Amino acid sequence: MAPIKNIIFDFGNVLYDIDFERMNTAFKKLGVNDFESYFGFHHSAPIFLDLEQGFITAEQFCKGLIQLTGVQADDQAIMEAWKAILIGYRKESVAWLEQNRNNYQLFLFSNTNRIHYNHFIPQFEREVANYPFESLFKKPFYSHQLGQRKPTPSSFQFIMVQEELIPEETLFVDDSEPNITAAASVGLNVLHLKKGMKVETHLRDFLS
Repeated sequence: MAPIKNIIFDFGNVLYDIDFERMNTAFKKLGVNDFESYFGFHHSAPIFLDLEQGFITAEQFCKGLIQLTGVQADDQAIMEAWKAILIGYRKESVAWLEQNRNNYQLFLFSNTNRIHYNHFIPQFEREVANYPFESLFKKPFYSHQLGQRKPTPSSFQFIMVQEELIPEETLFVDDSEPNITAAASVGLNVLHLKKGMKVETHLRDFLS
């Protein structure tokens, strides 16, 4: 394997803890008892894919969710339930980024959306450090800004071309097997960060 010069990180359950059950519970309190059938780790109804690719606004998302699930709530309550999935940053993993950002070109590639983005970006400076989260990376990439999302192979190829990255010198770290498979299909080195694995231990071992 060629020496790794570039590392592309996923966000949720890699650098930041998320909890699908907490979100499901929040929607149950709004009267949606089967929210997991619409959105989960391995599947998403089209409205969620549209939100993550920036094709619809937060307001359109809330309206569509009312039509899809029959939830009887205002937009603010729906967005608060939607944000219940967000827990917080993995501070030890962030510390690894701080310690190694001069050793590698670091990038972020997250399937996310404007509602979540507007929560976790200011959360970093409130709870973790007094500098912008995005300053840890040469460049962050978000699906709702790109107009495409993982695991589409072209999304990885877009980043590689834009940043002029050599696949053999680039590592992709993610907790999702389909994303890992797609990244490997375009020639990237991959590290599947499974449940219980941490960047600060398993990435160190991989790179050594």
